[in-house]
Amino acid sequence: MIQAYTILLDSLRMLRANKLFWVSMWISTFVALVYASIGFTPTGVSVGFGLAKFDMALLREGSKEAETFYLLIFTDVIARFWLGWLALILALISTCSIFPQFLQSGSIELVLSKPVSRLRLFVLKYLGGLLFVTVQTSLFCLVAFVAIGLRLEEWSVSIFWAVPIITFAFSLIYCVGVLIGVLTRSTVFSLLGALLFWALTLVAQWTEDLTYQFAYLFPAMGMQMNFSTGQLEDTTDESAETWKKYHAATQTITAVLPKARECTLSLKRLIRFRERPSLLTGMDFGSVYAGGDMDPVVKQAMEKRELRHSWLALITSSLIFELLVLGLAATIFMRRDY
Repeated sequence: MIQAYTILLDSLRMLRANKLFWVSMWISTFVALVYASIGFTPTGVSVGFGLAKFDMALLREGSKEAETFYLLIFTDVIARFWLGWLALILALISTCSIFPQFLQSGSIELVLSKPVSRLRLFVLKYLGGLLFVTVQTSLFCLVAFVAIGLRLEEWSVSIFWAVPIITFAFSLIYCVGVLIGVLTRSTVFSLLGALLFWALTLVAQWTEDLTYQFAYLFPAMGMQMNFSTGQLEDTTDESAETWKKYHAATQTITAVLPKARECTLSLKRLIRFRERPSLLTGMDFGSVYAGGDMDPVVKQAMEKRELRHSWLALITSSLIFELLVLGLAATIFMRRDY
């Protein structure tokens, strides 16, 4: 137990010595404070704890629409784009150096001289990288939890679902960086390889999502895309069947890939707040921006699209991929001569 604590502490010390660690933490803190600084006045919205004010009658202080809008900022913008994208990129930049630096000559020999198995050493070093994301996300969620609690008098612990979900989503990309780091001992290759792999999985998942829309979502609305004009027009059975074949092909490819994007999007389902009878209830940020409520048929089709991936398939397929990659990296680490 003392050995495990020492190895994890060593990983944290290595991260703290890296300037990027503090840059990432300060940026995360800044974003959390910006969200906390958003408030409402008798005439509209304020930002920067009252430094800038904007007149918006719908979002005036005390209105249910203002409360719903404040929560939508967290679930549809903060959780989706900051925690699900930018925070993960910063975390990768900060942690991809752990294994390459650890495997440098003069460092690895000293650690291997201690009475600890290589497998245990590998796992603890890996967990040290995940610990950084856990701490960063926990601090961010704590600030958001207090901000929402003080602003709206709603203390929803479901906000902290972001901690395990974002950590798991990060691990699906980080494990690839670890494998490349063990193979090359290069921080640059580790980071670029992880980012490139993440980009490829995103392209595959976006393609699957688009083909699903053409095969199922648009036909449910009675529409299809005319690519020659770029306009939606009445659908045909032949067009829908063609897109269903394309979707089946892309779904086969994405089935074996880790689903970091779907994990972060699932926060929308997990983070729950009490219902508020407002004009914005049941809407997402996209429909708010569009300026109105969705047609019931469209809304039902959109909900079916969001729920098409079961939790079991999402977690199982991603976890199998991660274990296979980590197993390969651990095998190389244990068999290599240092």
